[in-house]
Amino acid sequence: MRNWKQLILTSFTTLLVCAAPILADQLLGTVQEVDVAGNKIVVQPKGKGEKNVVVTVSDSTIYESAKGKVMKKSPLEKLKKGVVLEIEHTDAKASKIVIKGNPNAKKGEGGKKKADSTNN
Repeated sequence: MRNWKQLILTSFTTLLVCAAPILADQLLGTVQEVDVAGNKIVVQPKGKGEKNVVVTVSDSTIYESAKGKVMKKSPLEKLKKGVVLEIEHTDAKASKIVIKGNPNAKKGEGGKKKADSTNN
């Protein structure tokens, strides 16, 4: 009888460990504010009527470019309002942040070139 209890307990524990990454939430939105000293990012989720979400980052947060390249240094101090992020988090604590880009950026800031208004 004891072996069955151990088997059930082991199976349940294994299930919890495997399911943990699935429990992480996904957030896609734009940066509204960055608090470098407090290690927090305020993000406006995509979708109408969604309230801003405050996400905490830590030394263990992984930062990745839109092309999938892992960044060695935290880009937190370089994030600006309008940058699109995809964040994996649990209880608003980021485990991974993918920096998608800034659709409003001017040329030289990762955005598209502005139309030349001098050519008519």
